[in-house]
Amino acid sequence: MGTEFTVIASQKLVVLTFDGPTAVAELESFGSLILSHPDFDPSFSQIIDCTRLTGLNFTPDTIRELTRSEKTFSPTSMRVIIAPQDHVYGLARMAQAFAEQTLPNLVVVRTMEEALEVLSKAK
Repeated sequence: MGTEFTVIASQKLVVLTFDGPTAVAELESFGSLILSHPDFDPSFSQIIDCTRLTGLNFTPDTIRELTRSEKTFSPTSMRVIIAPQDHVYGLARMAQAFAEQTLPNLVVVRTMEEALEVLSKAK
């Protein structure tokens, strides 16, 4: 259990998967881990899969700060948040609104199928 990421270089994609509860410190630590991965390129797209996320302790201020300080991926990278639960979807949409200027290619969906469709249309 926990949070993990997978770099799929052949698809130019990083998938960050939450499994169980998560905290801001855990999320922030993944930026440096992803950057140090030998197959990672900042131009890759990203899927943030919150399907199995069970606990989240983020305030609106935390979400605002996270979206404004994101430096792992290129500003032009596609990012898709999968948020099937209503409360997570609401927080993800808040992140999308906060990130309008800094992360213009952030999309929030409910399923992996929708996420893959968004990425296929972006190519």
